Amino acid sequence: MSMVFINNSMETFTPTQSGAVATVVWEMCRAARTFGVEPLVISRRCGAHAHEWEKTIFIDFPRVPVSRLALTAFRVQRRINGWLHIRQREWGMRVVREIQSRNLHLEPLVLHNDPELAILLRRYFPRAFIVHLFHSYHPCKNRFRSLLGKTVDVIAAVSGFTARWVEEYYWLKPKTVATMHLGVDAETFYPADEPAKGPVTLSYVGRTGIEKGPDLLLAAACSLAQRGRKFRISLIGSNHFDKFQADTFQRKLDQLIGELEGRGIEVWRPGHVARRNIPSEFRKSHIHVVPSRCDEAFGLTTLEGMATGLAVVASNVGGTPEVIGDAGMLFARESVDGLVSHLDKLICDEELRSSFARAARERASEFTWMRTWETLQRLVRV
Repeated sequence: MSMVFINNSMETFTPTQSGAVATVVWEMCRAARTFGVEPLVISRRCGAHAHEWEKTIFIDFPRVPVSRLALTAFRVQRRINGWLHIRQREWGMRVVREIQSRNLHLEPLVLHNDPELAILLRRYFPRAFIVHLFHSYHPCKNRFRSLLGKTVDVIAAVSGFTARWVEEYYWLKPKTVATMHLGVDAETFYPADEPAKGPVTLSYVGRTGIEKGPDLLLAAACSLAQRGRKFRISLIGSNHFDKFQADTFQRKLDQLIGELEGRGIEVWRPGHVARRNIPSEFRKSHIHVVPSRCDEAFGLTTLEGMATGLAVVASNVGGTPEVIGDAGMLFARESVDGLVSHLDKLICDEELRSSFARAARERASEFTWMRTWETLQRLVRV
């Protein structure tokens, strides 16, 4: 049995300018291939170089007008049809036509963070087997909230925490949403042969938006610097996947970085780094920090840092505790003091740091993309 992965309407399928959903689709395709299955991917077209997956159908997203009058008309249309984004429904209809022309509805259709599209597909393909996977806490209008449970055959989420949120938000019965944990490629994210030389390096990898809490790491670092601790920081990421846009929060980060540099702490902030280079950047670090304010649904970078053999400190939010287990340190949401306490111990105690690094790597080995694929296969065969 093969499958059709239909990427999120607002997502592309590239290794450089796409988000976590595209990464999950790509890794699941690779895992499926080891079982002799090659899923078909349907995705929005993008100008950047796409993932090298031959069985991909790219569909152009309908043009979004720039004139005020046309935009107003499309916003009214969106308000009437209940879709979240302008011209999202029109893109969905293009997907419908592609599926019809190729009889793809004869294979299971797996959607990602796109409940409106799932409901649209059911209307045109009443006998199709439709799976919807929630990668995050994805909202929609009430008309779609009430229909989702009656529309799809299987609803899953990337963590138990997210599954419970979906059940409550979409008015579903308890324990009806399956948990499908994501994985990590341990052959790509592996520890350095020897710990990185120089000062202890704290790594942050991800978008530099306020919800991800990079300022909490920098504030904690300022406190540690005041205590005379010696370390460096690697702050990787931008506030957008394909560009940097200055705003009030980014300027706040710059101010904190300036304060740290004034105290002799090196902060490396390269902006967005291509995904293929992330493993080597992890291997230059000692401690991976995930200070999110928001409820992380799963946290791929958390798991990737663990697989690379770094001691991990993360905020106790969302699905993060499911990923870390006892193999890392958790602190309360937005608690700079809690983060400082954990980092201080790890910076000062090499043996403790090494112990958590080994535990993190061992814990990460439990999360594989092949296991994710096997879970999806079981759900499809229910």
